Amino acid sequence: MLLVAIAVLPAEPLAPAPSGPLRCARALSIDGILACDGEAPMTVAGLCGPAHPEGETPVHGGDAIDSGALCSAGRAAGITRMPPADLEALDQPADLNSADASELEGLPGIGPKLAARVIAARPFASVDALAEVRGIGPRTLDRLRPRLVARPINAQRP
Repeated sequence: MLLVAIAVLPAEPLAPAPSGPLRCARALSIDGILACDGEAPMTVAGLCGPAHPEGETPVHGGDAIDSGALCSAGRAAGITRMPPADLEALDQPADLNSADASELEGLPGIGPKLAARVIAARPFASVDALAEVRGIGPRTLDRLRPRLVARPINAQRP
């Protein structure tokens, strides 16, 4: 297995650079090491080898991966999300259909009550469908749009 990394993530969440987020189209934390863009595997097979039973399962930007747990016990044990501050610093979007409350609360203008309403309104076919949630007006949606995706339900992890 060949994995090239560009930085080591500190124990504390990353702070955004003064000039804004680090532009990483797709970033993963693999065993605490940042893999960015072409260095980040697209599937479980990229980490665990082509014979892994979940080999074709995609890994998404913003995922935090424990490769030992992933390769031995599967994706439910080995893939979580990076802390919200790291997701923001690396400009990684949150998935409306799978983000937990703490990830949603890391978005600008989203508090605990609004995060709960977003979770209750799932699934979302698109980011624009978020406008149907009470408390999300046009300005809030415009501010959130670059930080969100709405992946199809069949692309979600269990």
